[in-house]
Amino acid sequence: MKKTITVTIERNEDAFFAYTAQIDGCTAGGFTFDEVKTNIEEMIGLCIDEDMSLAKEYSRGYRLNFEVDLGSVFKLLPEVNISSLAKLAGMNPGLLRQYASGAKRASEEQAGKINMAISTLANKLNSLRLTGW
Repeated sequence: MKKTITVTIERNEDAFFAYTAQIDGCTAGGFTFDEVKTNIEEMIGLCIDEDMSLAKEYSRGYRLNFEVDLGSVFKLLPEVNISSLAKLAGMNPGLLRQYASGAKRASEEQAGKINMAISTLANKLNSLRLTGW
């Protein structure tokens, strides 16, 4: 069975940075989300290829789980409307704005509601198929 490698992606004013706790020292950077994602995928592959114990541990393959902080979600996806997502999550839009800005930290329960709303939105988007006009 494939093991999961969790990749944390963070953003500062200039760039994105990624790391994984499962593979010590495996980090990457990039100027865009897609670039850092590609770079960390390459670094994970290199680390596994070069370390026999990692190669054995991930011999059946692996899948990547990307984690980003809530504020980064709205930077990465500016198309997502905070008010609409708050409504989908059943929460106050002002509170979600505070979470997104970092002014407040979401509880585990609130983070779960936000994750569920994001999943619902993703499922809605994935179910759409555009046709020619």
